[in-house]
Amino acid sequence: MGISVLSSFQASDSADAREVISPFANPSVAFTLVSDEDVKDFQLHPLEQEALGDAVSLKRKQDFILGRAAARRSLSAIGFPVVSPVLRGEQREPLWPVGVVGSISHSGSYGVAVAAWQQDVPALGIDIQKVEERYTDELIARFADPDEFDWVRSDPAKRTERAVKLFSAKESIFKALYVLRRVWFAFDVAHLTPKECESGFHASVRLPALSTGVVNLEVGVSSYNGHIITGAWLSNPVQFASGE
Repeated sequence: MGISVLSSFQASDSADAREVISPFANPSVAFTLVSDEDVKDFQLHPLEQEALGDAVSLKRKQDFILGRAAARRSLSAIGFPVVSPVLRGEQREPLWPVGVVGSISHSGSYGVAVAAWQQDVPALGIDIQKVEERYTDELIARFADPDEFDWVRSDPAKRTERAVKLFSAKESIFKALYVLRRVWFAFDVAHLTPKECESGFHASVRLPALSTGVVNLEVGVSSYNGHIITGAWLSNPVQFASGE
């Protein structure tokens, strides 16, 4: 039985927060967005504070707090029974409690996080990006294959928004798959096909290190206050290649 998807940081009563829509169609996924204003009184777990350390900039510390505040809310929403720290791995990836999958992202004054029980969702990825006019053709070509590139440029009025959606979606996919075997891969191994009304993407990832075939994921897209939020998830466990 699925849980209700979080649409906001529950401690916030602002109208803005209640308008945040989760990019996840999967009802087992708990999604949370928080802002700088929401986390003024938030306290990191002592082990999270230790993992963060003291030699960090104020911006990096605030980003960490935003992510952990959102993560804690998402853990609570799936019924995780205790306040558990979300620490960091060697590549700064969040380390979730045993039995839980999740993901964290932040941009500007916002942090987002998702969590689900691993028995319900094998892998998750979340990303948030500001919509800004920095996506030149040269930059787009670095993360888009020819078909995706043509789609981004086919409507000049939507070019920037589409570029952000595509880039963010591939970030989400990377995060979802990386945690399975800690394998790095280039964005060109993922091919995205836009869904109807541009509400998300069907994604196929050619990654022999992870699977004997193509890994298929779903990616949802939402927007909030000048930002694109994307979420990628696996519905079925990955079949690892023989010998893996």
